[in-house]
Amino acid sequence: MKNILVFLLALLFLACNEEEPSRYVINGVFEKGIGKQLLLEELSNQRIIKVIDSARVDSNGKFSFTGDSYGEIKEARLSIVGTKYKEDFIIEDTIVNVTVWQDSITKFNKPFKFEVERAKEDAVYAKLKANYSKRRTVWGRATNRLVVANRENKISDDELVKARQKLDENFIQEVIDTLSNYPNSYGTYFYIKNYMLRYDPLPSVEKAFHNLSENIKASKEAEVFKSEVEEIKRSFVGGTPNDFSIPSIDGGQTTLYEYRGKVLLVDCWATWCGPCIEAMPHIGEIYKEFGPQGLEVLGISYDKDEIRWREFLKKNEYITWDQASSLKEWACPSSKVFSVTMIPATILIDKNGVVAGRNLKGEELEAKIKELLLEE
Repeated sequence: MKNILVFLLALLFLACNEEEPSRYVINGVFEKGIGKQLLLEELSNQRIIKVIDSARVDSNGKFSFTGDSYGEIKEARLSIVGTKYKEDFIIEDTIVNVTVWQDSITKFNKPFKFEVERAKEDAVYAKLKANYSKRRTVWGRATNRLVVANRENKISDDELVKARQKLDENFIQEVIDTLSNYPNSYGTYFYIKNYMLRYDPLPSVEKAFHNLSENIKASKEAEVFKSEVEEIKRSFVGGTPNDFSIPSIDGGQTTLYEYRGKVLLVDCWATWCGPCIEAMPHIGEIYKEFGPQGLEVLGISYDKDEIRWREFLKKNEYITWDQASSLKEWACPSSKVFSVTMIPATILIDKNGVVAGRNLKGEELEAKIKELLLEE
């Protein structure tokens, strides 16, 4: 009897000490959304990779998602089907509570908003994003003051360039200093991958990544970052971008590699981009001058509305150089190949398919084109 009791106690001890399988749980309250469907989607670089799960708000105004551990933390998005409203966050093996409510800005503007009780890593990520937004606002205002001062002839063009460069350097250094406070957080990693990799100089991005803990840098998720950095390097000066294929204006297909053996200026633009439209006449002047000498120009539109795109080109008859568009906006293959995060963007490629310049303007662009055309 005594042996049986000892055996039962041992089983009870083992059961109490056995760890529960890691799982994530998302509990939501959406009182005004009864019957609405929500999607839980996996992200990478703030783009949807796949739908993880879906849930419908029940008669009590509640919904939930639950699933097995990813093994590593992942980015996710919670969205309301049939609306533009969504919230990005980091899935962790814990319970996350979400409240969705409807604001009443005006009679016709009643957006849905999300309140998320963020878990450890997601809280760091949210804090860094908020800090970035505040610093970006300060940086933007300071930049505008410099531009106005230059316009009013209070500072010269050279002084403007140097002052803006100093502002940019200070802004990036402040960001790196802030990130260094959270070296062992996936929130820091996702900030570097999703924000710095898109907007900041690559050397600064690599410096921020280097400051992360060895644990984060050795993670499977970090391998995604490393591969993206290598691909970005191929789109920088001295790199050879991968080929891609997108529909041309005439209904065929345009590939990057079909321009091999020629000097090529790629102009990434869109009809909804004001600065792109302002820059277009200069592209026309360059093509008129250097086209007869062998320069090829390829305009790649990041439009989504095909009719608007075609009507713009038809109306502006001076645009006679090659045009193509996947009509997928930022999902255009060229966006990834050339690491384009903002437009207008130009990429100058030599006869061997090597990037010779990015976003060159005015005399600098023209001088580089002349140089490349003279090369054998």
